[in-house]
Amino acid sequence: MNRKTLFLILLILIVVFSVFYLRNRQERGPVTDGFEEVKLYFSTKDAMYLEAEKRKIEAEKSNKYEETINELIKGPASKELNRTIPEGVKIREVRIEGNIAYLDFNQALVANHWGGSTGEIMTVYSIVNTITQFPEVDYVKILVEGQEIETLAGHLDTSIVLEPDRNLIKE
Repeated sequence: MNRKTLFLILLILIVVFSVFYLRNRQERGPVTDGFEEVKLYFSTKDAMYLEAEKRKIEAEKSNKYEETINELIKGPASKELNRTIPEGVKIREVRIEGNIAYLDFNQALVANHWGGSTGEIMTVYSIVNTITQFPEVDYVKILVEGQEIETLAGHLDTSIVLEPDRNLIKE
């Protein structure tokens, strides 16, 4: 092989590897300084809508879904928004199977819930809309202590796999 052919092969390999590297890097989402920006959906003061509040999570964490839900549990930073997850709630496990996120919470999600149909809708869809922002998640199944529950507060069927409700989001 002559030098020109060897150089051309090497150049082609560099271009091919660069394309694969850049493509894989772009699929990860907006990552800056080791952090990834996520949207957390909290209730507006009038409890009519969910409004996004942006937070940064560690991009290298092994379970970005669990970290995102933990940020949602902490509540909003803005005084213009209301928390949607009751005090004392903990996420026990997050697992992704296919395009469904299974979120297992402790009993406090039901026991400490303030009730009412609006409160229940805000809680459920803040969870669902927050976790379905990840492109690989289309649906959410809410569990409590590893078990399927029929409802949080008696108004919304949570025994089914839930999909996001974008109509609740205030833009």
